[in-house]
Parts: sequence; structure tokens; C-alpha cells
Amino acid sequence: MTEVQTRKAGRPKTSVLNPDQIVDAAFEVVHEAGPDGFTLTRLAAKLSVKPPALYHYFANKDAVIKAMRGRLASLNDVTGFARGSWDTAIFPWARSYRAAMLAFPASIALLATRPIDGEEESVANYETISASFLAAGWPEHEVVTILVALESFAIGSALDALAPDDNMSPGAFAADAPIFAAAEQARRDHAANRCTSVADASFELGLALMVAGLRMRLAELRA
Repeated sequence: MTEVQTRKAGRPKTSVLNPDQIVDAAFEVVHEAGPDGFTLTRLAAKLSVKPPALYHYFANKDAVIKAMRGRLASLNDVTGFARGSWDTAIFPWARSYRAAMLAFPASIALLATRPIDGEEESVANYETISASFLAAGWPEHEVVTILVALESFAIGSALDALAPDDNMSPGAFAADAPIFAAAEQARRDHAANRCTSVADASFELGLALMVAGLRMRLAELRA
């Protein structure tokens, strides 16, 4: 056997890496090292390769982060905006948005504060939602403002879900704030009776109130 034949026989038939595998590992690195500790060196080590091996798939760290954001965007349910009413479509979208954030909690700060420029999945989602809002009669200048408001609520709700159910308890200072302490306990009791968490209950009520307010706002604009 010639030297050339030997080299060909030793080559793997499939690539050692693929983009999805790299993105999976990126989420793991952020979970382990935090947003500030996320580097391509750590990512390469996680995948048991040298950093240059990553550049065949991603040009730089920002490109990996954009792909991570794209992964979350792919989990967002925007189907209702394309086939139904904008207001009812907000509910499954916001729930799926929050759930996606909760699936990768350590990545929230890293992904939520980055520009969407160059991230196809997020842009496509926003295009679908924007078209639905405009078709319903929303002023063009308010569409993205509404989107940001809803996303801010969903992201904040995801962070709230990471806290313990009693994180609003006044604890040793309950006697100094009896009204608040009673209301906080009633909140937990009510959630327990409904077999849900206080975070989920807060999210659902807040989401319903936001949509109700948006409906009122649009009705006023149409009047």
C-alpha cells in the first residue's frame, strides 16, 4: 500500500464537528463558566479540539453567540402571528420565549443584550410578528417598541422563575410589614392551590394584563 493510500484510509468519513454540536457545547460552557467566562478556547476544550478547528464553522466568538441566539429563536412559537390574530398569538409566543430562556438560564444575559444583526432566525421571527401587528392597524413606529416591551417582560419573568418561591417573603421583618406579608403569603397559597409556581402565576397574570392593555391601546388608536 502506498503512502497516499495509507493517508486516505486513515481519514474519517465524516466531520468530527458540526455547527449544532458546537452550539450545544457553547451553551454548556456558558452554563459552567458564565457569560464572562465564555471563550473559544474553553469551547474548543469542551469539544476536545484545538481552537482553529472551530473557525471552519464560525468566524469568531460573535458568530457562535449569534448561532446560540438563533437556537433560542427557533424555539419561539410565532406560527399564530402568520395565521391568526396578533393578540392571541402573543400568548404562545411569549410562553415559548420565556421557556427558551429558562432552558438556558446562564445564557440570558449573554444573548438578550446582543444585537440581532446577522442572526437570520430572530430577524425572520420579528418580520412575522411585525407584519401581523401592522396588518392589525398598529402604527409602524410602535411595532418594535411593543416587541421590546413584551420581550423585556418575558426575559424578566424567566429570571424571576429562577428565584425560590419565597423570594418576596419579608422573613424576620414580617411584623413590620403585616399587610405586605399577608399578601405575599396569600400569593403563595393561591399558587399552591392552583398547582403552579408563584413565578408562573405572576407571568400569566402579567401577560394577560399586557395583552389587555395593548388591546385597549389599539382600540383607542382606531377610535
